[in-house]
Amino acid sequence: MLNICILVKPVMDSNSIQWDYQKQRFSFISNTFNSADLHALQWACDYKKKYGAVITVLLATDPDISVDENSLLKYNLDECLIIQQPGLRENRNEAARILASELKGKSGLFDVIISGSVSEDENLGVTPFMIAESLGIPSITNIQHIEVIDDRVWRVKRGEGRGIVQTYEIRLPALIGVVSSLGRKRYIPRYSRSMANQKKARQQIQKGPSNHSKVKVIKVSEPKPNIRYFGIPDDHLTPELRLLQIMGLNRERTENTGEKVASEITDRNIHFISQKLQKWLKEE
Repeated sequence: MLNICILVKPVMDSNSIQWDYQKQRFSFISNTFNSADLHALQWACDYKKKYGAVITVLLATDPDISVDENSLLKYNLDECLIIQQPGLRENRNEAARILASELKGKSGLFDVIISGSVSEDENLGVTPFMIAESLGIPSITNIQHIEVIDDRVWRVKRGEGRGIVQTYEIRLPALIGVVSSLGRKRYIPRYSRSMANQKKARQQIQKGPSNHSKVKVIKVSEPKPNIRYFGIPDDHLTPELRLLQIMGLNRERTENTGEKVASEITDRNIHFISQKLQKWLKEE
């Protein structure tokens, strides 16, 4: 019976992000889990149902980030470990160091480590390689299909575009990075707070970041709006909705791709918007 470790990363839910242009910061953010990581967890649960396995979910996060651990416990896993460390978001590659350190402490326990090849927020794809390098095990990423030959040898496939598929045989232990096309996530019944499930999730709090991290995130800039030159909103709209529509931020209407837009905010754009806004405010 294999011991499988799934690495899961908490990420911002892109559908929930709101930006405050006056304060130059996010005004609302909710969190979810990286989609490719959940596909890896679903695949591991399918493997467990067919062959039997012990599944451990491991994730690192900031203490101030809310993590819905119950959504992970819906899966048929055996243990969920949440490692919390302050300043994790600002210190690049710190998550890889934390996860690798935890896995080193359990050296020889896991036969295979599976994660998403890239995360939806940063899309760098370096964390799996860094963890594998620290553990001294082989790694392969961007895997879209896994075929089990036996307990120690798996055959994996990776698409390279234009219909090209690369096939590899990898001997465990190894780290495998997968993409979302690995398999479909199916409906999972509502979480049941049984005594068995209550014991699955445990938290581990660590001190601040180490001095190993040489790269820090300094600033996250605001998204640039598309300022419309000639898009004149309907008169029945409120001034606020008129302004949003002319800036290309109104999602309630289908965008006209033929409209001329400006990629940057210039004096001409500001003058156009201010004049129209003053006119609409007077109308109200």
